[in-house]
Amino acid sequence: MRRALVVLAAAPLLLAACGGGSSSSEVNLTPTAYVLQAAKKSAQATSEHVVMKASMVALGQSVTMSGDGDFDSVKHAGSMTVHAGLQGIDMQIDEVQDGTTIYLKSPLLQAALPQGKSWVKVDLEQVGKSKGFDFSQLMGQDPSQSFSQLEASGQVTKVGDETVDGTQTTHYRGHIDTAKLPPAFARLAAKYGAYDVWVGEDDGYVRRLQTSYTVAKQSVSMTMNFSDFGKDVTVDVPAAADTVDATSQSIKGLGG
Repeated sequence: MRRALVVLAAAPLLLAACGGGSSSSEVNLTPTAYVLQAAKKSAQATSEHVVMKASMVALGQSVTMSGDGDFDSVKHAGSMTVHAGLQGIDMQIDEVQDGTTIYLKSPLLQAALPQGKSWVKVDLEQVGKSKGFDFSQLMGQDPSQSFSQLEASGQVTKVGDETVDGTQTTHYRGHIDTAKLPPAFARLAAKYGAYDVWVGEDDGYVRRLQTSYTVAKQSVSMTMNFSDFGKDVTVDVPAAADTVDATSQSIKGLGG
């Protein structure tokens, strides 16, 4: 259960990011080339704000998630507050990312922690290495996989012009070409559904991304809205005195 909780809580941080560059509206590109350019530009942004909604089926349980946060793509750091709904119960999870390390705080975890501790620390890179997987390879376009995957697009078609959060965008639909994925992503052996992406007409940034995939018997559908590209982001990493390192140990009460 502990591992499932970590995967659930970490999913927004591992599935959310974007980036900078020049607008592609000045040149005549095919839909596929336009989306690839938008993905690269978004992946180069120094920071971004993300609002996400997701649903997940894991271990036979249906979970809904919603949240928002800010990420510094240069420092590979960010923070997000997520509300996860499970069996009619709303669980707030505060998350902080510092490189490949995540910190989690939630009332669900609090009862299992020693007195005076409020955060759980998990080094995803160390967890991955213990299983023969290098999580650091997935952080090259921190903090998410989504734009690296988007850069592996196959055929893309234009759906139409739409407005997202007051921004004029062009809506495209495409599929991930798994043969184009970097090795680190390919090893996840995920099965992808069609994705939808909305690209700003004036700035060429990805403004909304809808994706779905299945991996390790978990199915995920997610919508992410992006804004505030390049704005300053402050991330407060929890002090060591306030944390319990759960990277290589079980937390009593949460299973192992």
